[in-house]
Amino acid sequence: MTPRSLFALLALSSTDACTMYGVSRTASADGSTMVSHSDDGAGDSDSRLSYVPPARHKPGSMRDIYPTIDEYPKFIGDAFGKTFLPLPGQALTKPIGQIPQVEATHGYYLNGYAIQNDCELSFGESTASAVFRADAVGTPNGTALLAIEELSHLAAERVCTAREAVQLMGDLAVQYGFFGPDGGAGEMLVVGDPDEVFVFHILSDPTARSAIWAAQRVPEGEVMVAANHFVIREVDLDDADRFLGSPHMHRVALQHGLWDGRGKLDFTAAFSLGEYGNKYYSGRRMWDGFRRFAPSVALPPAYNSTDPWSGLKESRPYPFSVPPDAPLALTDLLAAHRSHYEGTSFDMTRGVAAGPFGSPDRYAVPGTPGDTKRGAWERSVAIYRAAFAWIAQAGGSADRDRKQDSAVVDRDSAAASGAVALQKLLPDPPPEETGALRRGDRGDGCGCRSKIWFGPADPATTVFVPLSVCAGPPPEQYTRGGPGKVDRESAYWAHRYTQNLAQVRYSAMIVDIRAHSLEWEEQGAALALQIGAL
Repeated sequence: MTPRSLFALLALSSTDACTMYGVSRTASADGSTMVSHSDDGAGDSDSRLSYVPPARHKPGSMRDIYPTIDEYPKFIGDAFGKTFLPLPGQALTKPIGQIPQVEATHGYYLNGYAIQNDCELSFGESTASAVFRADAVGTPNGTALLAIEELSHLAAERVCTAREAVQLMGDLAVQYGFFGPDGGAGEMLVVGDPDEVFVFHILSDPTARSAIWAAQRVPEGEVMVAANHFVIREVDLDDADRFLGSPHMHRVALQHGLWDGRGKLDFTAAFSLGEYGNKYYSGRRMWDGFRRFAPSVALPPAYNSTDPWSGLKESRPYPFSVPPDAPLALTDLLAAHRSHYEGTSFDMTRGVAAGPFGSPDRYAVPGTPGDTKRGAWERSVAIYRAAFAWIAQAGGSADRDRKQDSAVVDRDSAAASGAVALQKLLPDPPPEETGALRRGDRGDGCGCRSKIWFGPADPATTVFVPLSVCAGPPPEQYTRGGPGKVDRESAYWAHRYTQNLAQVRYSAMIVDIRAHSLEWEEQGAALALQIGAL
C-alpha cells in the first residue's frame, strides 16, 4: 500500500468527513450571513449539544487544553457545560496542556466544534488532506497542542468577529502547534459574523511544532462550498482585506518543493494531498452545491485526473466562490444538506443500487479507499452515518427577516399553535454570570440575535429546529443520547429511529417524512418571528 493510499484509508476511518457552505451577507435573502456544517462521521460520533456560559477568570489563570476524541463520548467533565458531566463509571478527560486564560469569555454552543457564540460568531467545519503531519502532546512523539476543535472553542470564547477569529486561531496554532484528527489531516472552517464570512485552512508545519494557515474572505454577494478538500488557491497576503495567513508558508513551500516561487502561491496545490478515498469524493459535493446555488454558471460534474486523488487539486474545476443566481434563503441551505443528487444523472434514489424502493444509502464496502479496480459509490451530501448538521445565521435586517420567513411559512393558526408547542421546549434564559461578558455585547447595543438551526442524525430525515445561545442551555432532548444505546428521551435517537424506519419503503416513506419535517421547520420559522430573540 502506498503512503497516499494509507492516508486515504486513515482519513475515511478516523475523521469526520463533512460538508460546509458559507453565504456572504449580500448573497442572502435576509441580509444575514449563513455558515453550515454536517458531521458525517463513521456512525459513532457524539451528537450532543452543550452550552458554555460566559465567564470571568482570575488574573494569571490558565486555560486547560483538551485532546481530540472522534467518537462518543467526545469529552467527559465540566469544562464545556453540563452536557458532558460524567456518568457513572466514566473517567474525566485529562487536559494535555495549558495556555494563558483571558479575563472574560463569551458564552457559546458547541458540539465538538464551536457552533455560535453570543455575539453571533459562527462556525462550520470540514476536514481536508494535507502534506504535513503532527501528533498531539501526550501521544508517542507528540509535539503539537491544538486541534481544530479547541481552536474553534478558543475563538468562540475570546472574540466576536470572523476576522479576529481566523487571526487568533492561526496565531495560537503557530505558537503552540497544530495536529489534525488522525495526525495527518488538515482542517477547514467557515467562520461568519453579521458582516463577513471567512474560509480558514490549517495544517501542521514540517517541524510538527507549529502550523501553516491561510484565510480568505468570501466576497460580498457570493457563496462558497467545501467538502473535505482545500479550496483557497492563490494567496495574496498584501491584500489584507481579502487574505490573512502565516507569513512563513511561502518559505516552507519553496524549501519542500511544493512551489516553484513564480507567481502567487496556490495554497491548495502546495499543501493538499487531494481527495479522500476516491475521485469525486469531494468534487461531486462541491459541484452539487454550485449547481444548486448558481446553475447559470454550468460548472462541469467531471474533471481530469492523473490518479484517484489529484483531479480536483490539479484541474481546478470549481472556483472558490460564486454569485448565486438568486439571493439564498435558509431553505436553500437546508435543501443542499439533504441532497442525494436527486434529479441529476447521479441521482442515488434511482438505479439498481437503490433497490426496489429507491434508497439513497450506500454502505461502506470492503477494500482500500482509492482502489480503482473496485470503484466506489457516489458520495452524497446527506449520508446515513451523519450525526448532525447545522446552519448558523448572523445579523440580518428585521424587516427582511420578516419578509423571508413570511415566504417560508404561512403564519396561520396551525403554525401559531405549533410555535407555542415548540416554545415550550426552549429553556428560560439563565441569569447573567456575575462579571461575565453580556450575551451579544458587541458594543453596538444590538443585544443577542443568535440563531442556529440544528438537526440530529441524517439531514435527509431530520427536523432542523431553531435554537439560540441567548436562551442558554439547549433543550435536554438535544443534550443526551449516545450512538450505542437507544434513548427514547433523546432527539438524536428519535431521528435515527425515523431514518432506519424509512428503509422499509424509502420511496413512499420519505414523502411523508419530508412533509412533516418541512411542517415543523415552518413552525420553527414562525416561532423565530414571535419570540424576537432568535
